[in-house]
Amino acid sequence: MKSIFDYSAAIFDLDGTLADSMHIWEDICPEFLRNRGIEPPEGLKRTLGAMRMSESAPYIIREFKLDMSVQQVIGEWQQMALHQYESTVLLKDGALELLKKLSAKGIKLAVATSCFPAACEAVLRGHGVRDMFSVIAYSDDMKLGKAFPDIWIHCAEKLGAAPPDCVVVEDFPAALSGVRAAGMDFVAVYENSFHEDWQDFSAKADIAVKSLRELL
Repeated sequence: MKSIFDYSAAIFDLDGTLADSMHIWEDICPEFLRNRGIEPPEGLKRTLGAMRMSESAPYIIREFKLDMSVQQVIGEWQQMALHQYESTVLLKDGALELLKKLSAKGIKLAVATSCFPAACEAVLRGHGVRDMFSVIAYSDDMKLGKAFPDIWIHCAEKLGAAPPDCVVVEDFPAALSGVRAAGMDFVAVYENSFHEDWQDFSAKADIAVKSLRELL
């Protein structure tokens, strides 16, 4: 079985993979709705989990008949989240050690994230790992989400690496199809938000871990 150190480039997801921040996004939309007197329906977190922010905001506006623009909704969500990224979000167990070891071995590193730039930069800089990444790619800059190959191919091109030499480290099960279409290998990382999918998800990945520390 291959090790993560057998590749020339590694592309990491941020929320739920490198950063312990999934709870922020699970809580923001329910809080946003409750602030408007709307009780969030069961299953909303899972529905939004498969969407980029540019997709989830129109969905919320449409479903709950809000008199707001997409930009207003996204702006409020980002304002709610940013303080936590700046002050309380921790890296996942083993993330710092893994990134240091990959960097020391000359493996090129990228982040591919559905997060927004200010939050992503804040948490990476806050933990002293921003300079380890030569590429950061944002889902909202792509026409299609992580279930499609675009963002993964974009990262490989920016890193100057051939897709077969890249490995993606992700907690999001739907990303697997996009990574496979890009011709890359996949490390599945357990995240409680997607615990119902773990058995199938881990079986389809090249490597599956409950903690990044297992990759060291």
